[in-house]
Amino acid sequence: MPEGDASSRRRPRRRMLDAALELTSKGGYEALQVRALSQRAGVSSRTIYEHFQSLDALLIVAIAEQSEDLYRQVTEAPKGRTPAARVNQVISELTDTMTANRALTVALLRALLGGKPDVAQYVDGFRTVLQAILANAIAPTGAAKRDREVAELLESIWFTALVGWAIGADSDDYIGEIMKRSVRFLLPTRSA
Repeated sequence: MPEGDASSRRRPRRRMLDAALELTSKGGYEALQVRALSQRAGVSSRTIYEHFQSLDALLIVAIAEQSEDLYRQVTEAPKGRTPAARVNQVISELTDTMTANRALTVALLRALLGGKPDVAQYVDGFRTVLQAILANAIAPTGAAKRDREVAELLESIWFTALVGWAIGADSDDYIGEIMKRSVRFLLPTRSA
């Protein structure tokens, strides 16, 4: 076995992703700097850019891969007899996850909203995944066009509320309140 500790033997890509999460979890978006990342991951700046077009793209991929367990959890048949109950459960789980680490979530939002061309694909992917999760909660046996449209609206409202939370304009509780109100307006309360 090669010499060195376990972290130095991990693949460079994985080390960069882990380092990005560590840096932003502790120091926010500003802490994600090439020099700090290359030192933490034990790679050169050239290696970083061989794997990722930008630090924003690296951060988004790191968070997406970290969130795979959450994605599996919320896409499995959500519990609840009504579409509204299922969506409220999913929204609550997503919100709890996103508000658990303010520095990391704010960094993710800055990366997603930074307007960099190389990040556009991740923004679309983020929106698509959230909409699919919500559509699945609305109609676990198959979403109709209206279900997908409602999921799109709910995703936009949730994302906007999350941005409000991230900039300090709204509390954690506000996200849940605005989402419950939105769900009440958009979804039937009958069993489905």
